[in-house]
Amino acid sequence: MLKNATYLFNQPRGNFHHSESRWSTTAQIALIYLSSMKGSELNVYQSKINQDTTKWITKAEEEPKKLLLEDWRVDNTIVEGNIKHIFGDDPIIDSQVFPNIIYKNEKSEEVKLIVVRTIGRTVRGRKKEGLDNIDRYIQLAEKIQSEGWKCDLYYLMSYGHEDEGNQCEEGIIDEVKRHQDWERLESANAKILLWEELFSLIEDSEVSKYIDPNLVQYTLMPD
Repeated sequence: MLKNATYLFNQPRGNFHHSESRWSTTAQIALIYLSSMKGSELNVYQSKINQDTTKWITKAEEEPKKLLLEDWRVDNTIVEGNIKHIFGDDPIIDSQVFPNIIYKNEKSEEVKLIVVRTIGRTVRGRKKEGLDNIDRYIQLAEKIQSEGWKCDLYYLMSYGHEDEGNQCEEGIIDEVKRHQDWERLESANAKILLWEELFSLIEDSEVSKYIDPNLVQYTLMPD
């Protein structure tokens, strides 16, 4: 039986589950592995709430529609690094948010920021001084662009992501709050990558056994 990735993140049970740091590292390894295979890419999605059909995600209508995985290596991707020092020892970026994965290509002067979300945390974070975390990440990307670099911001999420509880805990989800993150991502026109698609690309690879012995079980893609 295929499930979305939220069921995997919820293992082994409820509140006793792996930290997001584990999954950030997993994503980095998967992206580097896929980069070694010519032509690897991930679709880019956008949040689009449709209350009638209860769907909240669609393929991106604007560029970039794909994340091309070219030249992703151990030495140019950092997991939970200090973004303040991305251009050197002097902290030229005073950021209040820290992307989980940072890809920095010196040759092409290109930066890709990936915010990883599994369960237990909202995408929005706490609002302070009129800004939430999405606002702050957008400002961070704009700051990097102002330094003359190309910069794209992505959110790596399961389409089973919900604000209150998750699909593994039926009956405790607050329906009023279920789609708050998706609604905020829609208003920001955010670029979204799906865990389910990432898992489907590596399910038959040598790295899948180090993630879950039955990784294919968690690759159910939305219609």
